Amino acid sequence: MSRHGILPSQFKELKRIFGSDLEVFQDPKPFDDARDIVKRFREGGYDEIVVVAPLSVIQRLTELGIRPLWAEMKVCDPEETETVVSGRPYKFVKFKRIKAVKVEFEEL
Repeated sequence: MSRHGILPSQFKELKRIFGSDLEVFQDPKPFDDARDIVKRFREGGYDEIVVVAPLSVIQRLTELGIRPLWAEMKVCDPEETETVVSGRPYKFVKFKRIKAVKVEFEEL
């Protein structure tokens, strides 16, 4: 389950990891918060979720028992571009599983 469209290279990697019978469901409706993501994920009976969200939302997901996948992307040369975000070319590198997010603050 993902709100964002999946790149062909990401789909290929997910099939390699999870098997050729992989199905990807996209939920284009924006999420209200982490609890909304968890609710839809569990109600849909999905096995995995790819998250593109602020770290605070991802942190809350992990606190609620979800271990989402993270698509690692890197800035690339224009000829390698798979997607463009804010005018910058990116290509997919690999997936990682997020186990936890720790945010530490320092007083100024």
